[in-house]
Amino acid sequence: MFGELPPELVLNITSFISCRDLSSLRLVSKIFRTFCDHPRNWKSIHLKPDSISLWQLTDLKSIISPHLLHIQSIYIWGVRDNIIYYLLSQCKNLQHLTICGWTTLSDHCLRIGPAQSLKIKTLELIGSPQQTNFISVDAYTLGNLMIQSPEMTNLILGCEIHIHAETFLSELEKASNHDAQLQSFQVATRRTWLKEHVIRLINLYPSIQKVYLLPAAGMGSALKEGIGIFDSIISQTFKETEAIPITYYHYPLVLTEDTILYNRSMFAYIV
Repeated sequence: MFGELPPELVLNITSFISCRDLSSLRLVSKIFRTFCDHPRNWKSIHLKPDSISLWQLTDLKSIISPHLLHIQSIYIWGVRDNIIYYLLSQCKNLQHLTICGWTTLSDHCLRIGPAQSLKIKTLELIGSPQQTNFISVDAYTLGNLMIQSPEMTNLILGCEIHIHAETFLSELEKASNHDAQLQSFQVATRRTWLKEHVIRLINLYPSIQKVYLLPAAGMGSALKEGIGIFDSIISQTFKETEAIPITYYHYPLVLTEDTILYNRSMFAYIV
């Protein structure tokens, strides 16, 4: 009966099936495999661990390994270092990666081989209220990841992370080519950056539209909502503080005790 259905209808049905179920269904027959393996089903995927809080690499591989070249966007919950490393290094056409929830992450998750160029455009780390979300990624590793990702437009680290600004910028300045189209740099961090650091970042990436350096404590449970959270935070900052945009080397910034904000379109309106 399944084989009598129009192929378009079968493909539409499989598009509503989870990745985990597709990986099991494809083993039933060659016909099922043809439809379950269709690239459309694997272009953009959501992955949640089954009954445990964190993924095991063997379990993840069993689901996505036949489809690595088709995957362009991943939203994944419950990761470890080796999970992020695997996704970045093996999904050769990955453009968007959103990570929600982990226990601890270190430099190893982003330390991809120096010869490998990534197609990643958006990288988001979003904390989960159910986990500790501790992360220890040094400035050297993050800087090199950005150099290896010339197509990156959005870097959002929505969990408290301590990036030494001078080291990070020095690594970026070593790169011979700065054609990258970075538009948004949004990081939850303590006030360890200076306005001079923000200006250097803007000069390195002239296309940048947003630089938000905010305390993680100011984000609350809204982090789990992910996309767009920083925009709501900056709007609230303008409403609740007396922060006044200042012009520094012709760049308008908003400075508070623990925040540095730069939004090209918003400041063009305010200033």
